[in-house]
Amino acid sequence: METFARSVAAHLLDAGFAGQYLHDFIKARLDAPEPITLPQLCDALQAEMVASPRREFEVLLAFSTTPTLPNGIPSSWLRGPAIIAWLREQGFDTAGVRSQVAMVLRVQARDVMGAAQIARNESDRYAARALIATGEPLNRVPMLWVKGSAAPAPMKEHSRGVGVMELHREDRVFSADASQSVDAALELLAHLEGSSPPAAVAGGWGAIEGLLADPNDRATAADNLATLVTCSFPRAELTVLSYNAERTHPEQCRELEGAQTNRERSRILAQMIIDDRLPEMRSVTDQAAVARMKKLLGNPGPELQTIRESIGESFHRLYRQRNLILHGARLDSVALAASLRTVAKLAGAGMDRITHGHYVQNLRPLELVAKANLSLALVSREAPLGSVDLLEVG
Repeated sequence: METFARSVAAHLLDAGFAGQYLHDFIKARLDAPEPITLPQLCDALQAEMVASPRREFEVLLAFSTTPTLPNGIPSSWLRGPAIIAWLREQGFDTAGVRSQVAMVLRVQARDVMGAAQIARNESDRYAARALIATGEPLNRVPMLWVKGSAAPAPMKEHSRGVGVMELHREDRVFSADASQSVDAALELLAHLEGSSPPAAVAGGWGAIEGLLADPNDRATAADNLATLVTCSFPRAELTVLSYNAERTHPEQCRELEGAQTNRERSRILAQMIIDDRLPEMRSVTDQAAVARMKKLLGNPGPELQTIRESIGESFHRLYRQRNLILHGARLDSVALAASLRTVAKLAGAGMDRITHGHYVQNLRPLELVAKANLSLALVSREAPLGSVDLLEVG
């Protein structure tokens, strides 16, 4: 069922719907007074695809200072009072809006949120051109206004989910003794979080390749990072699930209260799942997580290998997109957005393990990969709790 849901979601996202739009659309139907069945939900989604083809949206991109242009401001741009008039005509609140000039972008999208995203990408391209052409930043108002939307959209897109929490946990954000190689990789990885799609792919893969690639085969970095992410998956899944279980069933999960570390919590919860002592979780998301972990703990070797292959395919896709961008100058690949959507969080999780291995375990990235490969080879159904400790020093 989970695979089916992911496949449907991927199809809708690839068709051009914005993720937040789909989330709101589905949640509104699940929260409706009348219960909805899966076939009915699929019919509703199909009807929405038919009713919402790609169409033109107008998006107002405003500037707080007038850009430097050799031929002056184009006649099609809006100035001062005309900007306020356009916003009021579309029903937007104009309080606090301070802009000297603005332009109206016309973009093709299926929904207003998707239109805002396309306009952000267009705006980023303008900003990059302005910087290299004039040496001056393009001072954009931090909001976009899509005609037909109920509220303005922030200029900065939602986070792609790249997180290296180890830097915060070990208080390394302002560390002066940072590793040259790891620190450089983290700077490149930051592009995967906040830059335009082409820069995000190029920077993200640069971080991965710089730490994990074989000099004779750069693509091996994809498999090496997939190995690290796979080894960190059981602990991460069980940790989150343990806190949700303790909050949902405090009486039945009382033994979790005494756990001092996430490792202990994960082992306790894993044993509860193996013994079939964990009460049914209320959240559908948590139920799916329990089902995944039950299957993994029942036969960890093959399950972890399947996970590794799936994650590896995602990173190899990122590598191919990077090659298209850097070697083919192709910035319009149909798989660009899908690749970022798939790998951003996974890359962050892998880099988090590399950072922990470097600063806490004193292991270089490829040494950590070697340890991870050995752990995956040794894990077995006779000792399923070993899945929790795949990256521990031992």
